[in-house]
Amino acid sequence: MLKLKLAILSLGLASLAACASVEPKPCTAEWVDYKTDKVLKTFAAKNRGMINDLRRLQNADGDVDPFVAMQLISKKKQIERFADTFQTIIVPELEAAVDQCGDAELIPAFTQFLRDEGVGEATLEWVGPLVGLMQEMRDPQSVRPDRL
Repeated sequence: MLKLKLAILSLGLASLAACASVEPKPCTAEWVDYKTDKVLKTFAAKNRGMINDLRRLQNADGDVDPFVAMQLISKKKQIERFADTFQTIIVPELEAAVDQCGDAELIPAFTQFLRDEGVGEATLEWVGPLVGLMQEMRDPQSVRPDRL
């Protein structure tokens, strides 16, 4: 009898766990949010150091801190890799998911991603053109202003 109760309890827990991890119905607003959050959270976790560096660029007064800016300029390659990863891996991954629904307008821009991660507006104004310039210098065909 105890074994039967344990088997039923295990089956119930297994089905509960399966329900908790079920993806929302494709092409619904919940599904788009789920997919976007999943991809962006993974990217943010892997790049937490760079995001924190960008957060520190803007001081409490809302101005760009020149000392932090100089430190970030020395990290040019890391910033470039960060932006490239977003443009070449994250955006296509999100586009592939959303393309099956036919609504490419749901893809967040790099600056919106940073804004959502707590990076201030003054920092975005400083880093946006820098990232665009770095991408333009590498591959003039790949830069689309609406994606930055």
